[in-house]
Amino acid sequence: MNIKPKNFEGYQGFKEYLKQEANLVYKPAFITLTYQCQCRCKHCGVGLFRKKNVIKLTTIEVKNLILDQLQECGLNMAYFFGGEPTLHKDLLELIRYSTKKGLYTRFDTNGLKLVDKDFVKAIKDAGITFVVVSLDSINPEVHDRFRGMKGSWKSAVQAIKNCAEMDIQVRISTVVTKQSLKSGDTKKVIQLGKDLGVSKIRLLTPLMVGRWYKKEEIRLSKEEIEELWSLLKPDFVFWEGLCDGTVPFVCASSARWVVAITAYGDVQPCCYSPIRFGNVREERLKNITDRMWKSSYFKRIDQMIERKNMIDCPMNDENFRSKILKLTEGKHEYPADYDESVFKDE
Repeated sequence: MNIKPKNFEGYQGFKEYLKQEANLVYKPAFITLTYQCQCRCKHCGVGLFRKKNVIKLTTIEVKNLILDQLQECGLNMAYFFGGEPTLHKDLLELIRYSTKKGLYTRFDTNGLKLVDKDFVKAIKDAGITFVVVSLDSINPEVHDRFRGMKGSWKSAVQAIKNCAEMDIQVRISTVVTKQSLKSGDTKKVIQLGKDLGVSKIRLLTPLMVGRWYKKEEIRLSKEEIEELWSLLKPDFVFWEGLCDGTVPFVCASSARWVVAITAYGDVQPCCYSPIRFGNVREERLKNITDRMWKSSYFKRIDQMIERKNMIDCPMNDENFRSKILKLTEGKHEYPADYDESVFKDE
């Protein structure tokens, strides 16, 4: 694809822009608090990471091993994740702790718990000013089927309204599938977001991760990605978190602005990557992120950006994912340990 971004001279110019603006953006740690969830989403990106015989991080460990160490890593946001983070028994305590440490604090949600206005008030009182609600169709039946939970569409819409009423900034996150593009459903979700008064809409492509790890048929074609581009609107409709149609696509993980930590303490390049670079129970977080961001994994991604080969998530790139598949093949638990030699021929 030949996307010419405004105000930049190709990808090298964009990389320079990233360096210059690095201190002006949110740099989140996606912290998985639990793999519990009321839904059973067809595309669940963390569906591979649940472990049977490993104890999840305690609330004290989340505070001491993650939240206390984020700023040392150059990260400024605690992004609570799941599963469904609102099901964690100490979510309010963690929001308060994170906020007091001066971290931007937010979470993704299916919206089911936010139907309760008392709960919405509680998260606001704890310090939340921003949430992201998943909404994948304007058709309740389509959304409910995709999320594997009857009534989830109604709850998501009500959650958005409740947050707006409580003056909590709310975004919609929607997965752009082949079907939603063809039917025009994604366009209608954007219009619904405008009508509901959301601050922004995040578009996500179908990723070959989690329950879709080996489902080639879900990946968007170049033509479909071009169509997705046509839906982007500056300051309102984003692809992932950085691309609003005025700059080339690059995910925040590729820009080294993101780290992800599983509910068991494994540190990943992003919340969906099936590999790990260490564990916060065994090593200081900064030691792990320093090693990770200097690794051949990120050097390979830099090459993809430089060669203008990054038109979607690296996990949807055939060559890149073939290397990662070598690390995970035959494994019974994810994420798998990273091996520096995997990109040695690149």
